[in-house]
Amino acid sequence: MENESGQVEQPEQKEEESGKEVWFDDTWTKVHPLSPLVRGWVTIVAIPAAFFAYNWEMWSSLWTAWRTGELIDNVQSNPLPYLIGGGAFLALALMIFIGFTLSWWFTRYKITEEHVMVKSGIFVRQHRQARIDRVQAVDLRQPLLARIAKLAELRFEVAEGDGTAATLAFLRKREAEELRTEIMDRAAGRAPASVAEETPEGAATEESASRDVGNNGEFSGISNIPRHSEQQTSPAHTPVPDRQIARVPIWRLIASMVCGPGGVIVVIVAGIYVTYLGVTTAIVWLTGEEDASLVMEVGLQPAVGIPIIIGAVVGFWGQLTGGWNFTATMTQAGLRLKYGLTTTNTQTVPPGRVQAIQIQQGLMWRPFGWYKVIVTVAGYGLDSRTTLLPVGTADDVMSLTAEMFPDLKVEHPEEVFMEGLRGTGTQLGFTEVPARARAFDPLVRKRRGFFTTPSAILLRDGRMTRRLTMVPHERIQSTALQQGPLARWRKVATLHIHIPSGPITALAKNQDLEQIRYLFEQETAYAAVARRLTDRNHWMMPEELAEFEKNVAEAVEKLDDAATSTSAP
Repeated sequence: MENESGQVEQPEQKEEESGKEVWFDDTWTKVHPLSPLVRGWVTIVAIPAAFFAYNWEMWSSLWTAWRTGELIDNVQSNPLPYLIGGGAFLALALMIFIGFTLSWWFTRYKITEEHVMVKSGIFVRQHRQARIDRVQAVDLRQPLLARIAKLAELRFEVAEGDGTAATLAFLRKREAEELRTEIMDRAAGRAPASVAEETPEGAATEESASRDVGNNGEFSGISNIPRHSEQQTSPAHTPVPDRQIARVPIWRLIASMVCGPGGVIVVIVAGIYVTYLGVTTAIVWLTGEEDASLVMEVGLQPAVGIPIIIGAVVGFWGQLTGGWNFTATMTQAGLRLKYGLTTTNTQTVPPGRVQAIQIQQGLMWRPFGWYKVIVTVAGYGLDSRTTLLPVGTADDVMSLTAEMFPDLKVEHPEEVFMEGLRGTGTQLGFTEVPARARAFDPLVRKRRGFFTTPSAILLRDGRMTRRLTMVPHERIQSTALQQGPLARWRKVATLHIHIPSGPITALAKNQDLEQIRYLFEQETAYAAVARRLTDRNHWMMPEELAEFEKNVAEAVEKLDDAATSTSAP
């Protein structure tokens, strides 16, 4: 409706003028009608179960009375108590139904060009929204009842926080998959082929030579870091076939659990417990003493082994459901991980959102050549969803890392990668803890070190559990150099690399003072400008884009000045 000035008058403006607040309009969409039932089925089951459990004797008496016919006589003679009980049950069922209906009616969502917005709440209203250009990942989750009803839940993770920014529960599975694809395409800056701008041909690509940064005294390779002087346009949205990167067989998952830390602890504790029972039994049979018999009786008490069994079951169940039918598939929206036993989880992790990646290998996994891959993604925090591969071979790890991590920009990157996983010493330019500081790290001295490439820093550590941590230069938020009195005495220091909150801690510990100081200076200078070169949002307004381009020009100038001063004698 147009007013006298010719402007379109929105419904919200009408309501604001009348003093009323608009909570919903026609642009908001309701979730699936079965959503309250899928979310609250536990309540529906728990209330009757608790009622029956706490009144078991009464229900047993009623059943006996029903079989003997006494119940019918009681109802006919005095129906009032039974009418009150039946009415209370129906009232409770009606209240649950009304609550579920109102919950469904007041839960709606809206997708705009900039945000995903969800409104919910009957008495206490809640409005959550996530910026599409800051979306880190979109997860699709299907609990058991949702799988039966062919529904799915969407979770949006953004960079601003450590928790889920918005949740859509529940939608039809096909609708959820289409919506996830659309959101991920927008977050990646992709547009439909009809409106996408073509990428200019012949765009210049930067090539950087490999430099070794180790104990040979040459540090110039640390500053050999590429920068982006031009903004690239988004490629056209063209269908790209999905490629399966890795798959975890069930037998490998179970074997890795048995050979993992939890399996080893359970075996050790169970061995001690069985040995204890055997010793006490032998004492009873050989001596027949009452004290020994008492010890045996205590050892045979079932309660002694119950905590061990519960802990083992909980730990193994978490690993089993987190790796059951695990597949990693590369799509145009990112790496799609699908797994789950009772609850099917499908999460999409865009490669550009990965802040750091770490490959781990336990001692018991080495004979089989198995590895685990975890990542830090802004928005996930300390979450079980940070596992990219629960257990896989070296080929699986290399294929997965190649898809999710930028090119190392060195010659023979496979050799550098495997040296970081398995190697020791200063081969291929890796550093190590100096011999003068062997007292600080007697077991991991030759494993603990770093290696820098034009695109990332590689941190190697661990003797019992090998770890290789890789952090892109542009993902480093800040660095800190730490040196205690003993470290000053041995001329070593520790470099802390600060990245978003997650399961990965990046640090180069007890390294040569000159090497680590040079690395600290170079990484500090680069971290100050790297994100300004790479953190362009896809949904900037024209004035924001102009300000961004100005900042990029200043950053490039500062980086050129730093490189000139470094190369000057």
